[in-house]
Amino acid sequence: MPEGISLGPLVLGIALSLSMQTASAQTNAVRYDEIAGKAKQAPGPAVAISTNYFLAWTGAWDSVILREREIWKKWLPAGSSIEWKRNLIGPPVISELLAGKQQIGYIGDNPSILAVTKRDIAELDLVAINATSPTRMCGNIIVRKDAPTFAGYKDALQWLAGKTLAAPKGSCADRLGQIVVKQAGITVNWQQLPPEVTITSLEARKIDAAVMFEPYASKALFDGVGRFAVSPAIYGETDANGIVVRRDFIEKNRAAVVAWLKADIEALVFLRDNPVESVNILKKQLPEYTRENLWFAVYASLPPETGALSATVLEGAFAYTPAVKGLIERVGTFLFDSKLTQSAALPPGSVREDLVTQAFQELNLDPTKSLFALPGGSQNPFKGNDLVK
Repeated sequence: MPEGISLGPLVLGIALSLSMQTASAQTNAVRYDEIAGKAKQAPGPAVAISTNYFLAWTGAWDSVILREREIWKKWLPAGSSIEWKRNLIGPPVISELLAGKQQIGYIGDNPSILAVTKRDIAELDLVAINATSPTRMCGNIIVRKDAPTFAGYKDALQWLAGKTLAAPKGSCADRLGQIVVKQAGITVNWQQLPPEVTITSLEARKIDAAVMFEPYASKALFDGVGRFAVSPAIYGETDANGIVVRRDFIEKNRAAVVAWLKADIEALVFLRDNPVESVNILKKQLPEYTRENLWFAVYASLPPETGALSATVLEGAFAYTPAVKGLIERVGTFLFDSKLTQSAALPPGSVREDLVTQAFQELNLDPTKSLFALPGGSQNPFKGNDLVK
């Protein structure tokens, strides 16, 4: 594990204790075998679905598990088929959904909420926020490798004032980075770059810092390109991934959409409970990452001096809790303020609670509570590509 990426035992113990108390009160008590044991094929005719598995974003790594383990076959109507599109960024997913070339899409919070506003082109609905985190997945500021050593995030922000900060345009990193800069009361020279260019620019010292999502962020750390410095969590922010579905597909295949959500729930709980096997699955698709890096990107806590004080690193959400609804509203406001939409309010009926509620009820889960909250802080079982624990 890279130097400086660990929580002290006392801080970690307190954080994990608080996290478990919160999880027991606000999440479902769900085991993988319970969900998997309820799998049965949905009634109705077979469906043909085109969707994406999102590799360059931990918020959608359940889609990778869903594809690799073929979990969907247990839940969708008999004879159904899936076309899987491999993607690394979100905007093409919106284009495919709007054009009718894709029926289900996995995309980050900004793009997924932007997508449902394009109703003059096609009606897309946000059917679930499958994963959230206290900005562990997105928006963390990484400083270049030769930046000074900071005592905490306040010192890092002071150093950043007047320097060049880059983020991928329109992403959750863009939104969260702008929030951090505003809350800190500093001025930076903004650059909006694609994720790969952002990291190479950081390495070449063309920029001083980057706001990135995982796993790009931790790869910069493991490759010695930069260091984690500031977490937007200190300002109470959250990130998320959305599942967006064409409304015409929902109207014709409601049972299949509900079955898809159940399959994704199983995939996400598998990711929670089987980190070693999940990392091995991800490694097949992301060979340029070490297993140690992949595990870190989804299961590890960030150092508390960055402001990442929450013990939770991943929340299986799905349920439209007040926290999820609040996040959707904040993203809607950000998109409007950024002149990307005509209104801060989303189109009526574009956020669907009914499908997740049905899926949860049929799985005997409480639809008013999130699926689970995964605490970080455990020891990385990998060193490089080798399993050592």
